[in-house]
Amino acid sequence: MKEKNTINGVSNNHLIHASKIDKKDSLGIPNYGVWYIATKPNQNAREELIKIHEFIKDVLASNRVAEFQGKYRRIQFINYGSTQLVYVLTIDENRQYTLLVTQPSANKGIGKKEFSNLNTLNKKSNLVVKPLYYFQDEKRELYVTPYFYQSRCIGIDTEDWGMWIPEPIYHFKEYSTKERNTINSAMVSALVSLYDDERKLGLSECRLDGGDFMLEKGFERDNLDIENILKNMKLIAARNLVEMSLDEYISQMKRELLGKEEKNIILGKKIKCPMTEKEVDEGIQYGLKLRNKNKENQIHR
Repeated sequence: MKEKNTINGVSNNHLIHASKIDKKDSLGIPNYGVWYIATKPNQNAREELIKIHEFIKDVLASNRVAEFQGKYRRIQFINYGSTQLVYVLTIDENRQYTLLVTQPSANKGIGKKEFSNLNTLNKKSNLVVKPLYYFQDEKRELYVTPYFYQSRCIGIDTEDWGMWIPEPIYHFKEYSTKERNTINSAMVSALVSLYDDERKLGLSECRLDGGDFMLEKGFERDNLDIENILKNMKLIAARNLVEMSLDEYISQMKRELLGKEEKNIILGKKIKCPMTEKEVDEGIQYGLKLRNKNKENQIHR
């Protein structure tokens, strides 16, 4: 087992308080099986599933990560995508982590690239989840991030915007009009604010309608405005970066989000339900405001 890109001195702020952990908690998709495994033509889904389980066991058996050591360790499958399977690791019922394992059909290096992108973006913004550890064997990759207890993944189930909620059972809830407008604008503002001026790079291959952003449980307790949504929001995927000027990036993103662009660059594919022009424009303006605020803070340091 090879371990690469480990990050030392990890803060414990992301750990779940032991009193919040209950084995009966619903954390995500409950009916786990081979139907979630994406394979290449020459691969057998059941065999690949067994290999994935063996890979995870090898990672947890490694004594290189002190945080993974404990008397009891529990793994729960909570979500999936075309490139990754998502699990929650619970150790001694007092700390939890998210494990993202590449699908058998994924090309080698996808996991490492996303780990690296998240790591770079997290150093610039707390809007981005912090990747903690990366592992690989001959065919599989796995990286670890903090686990956010019963978080809500943002996206579209069939026709309209909403979020997937784990409890009491895993289900999709469509937003109210106000929720949709504010949360969509917050995602747009996040993309604008994360654009890297120095390298002229912006996020690309985003799947905003498929769970690239999440909201922490309890976000509803704050006022429903972009500022408070961003305090409770995390970008949890960063597949690729694209090089273009900020003006080009914003223009391309707007066309794609409104469903007026056939060539998708910022989005991974054509969005299932386009955003409204108001959502996009308000998001862009708030994102630019955040960028100006960050520049001013850097000047006064």
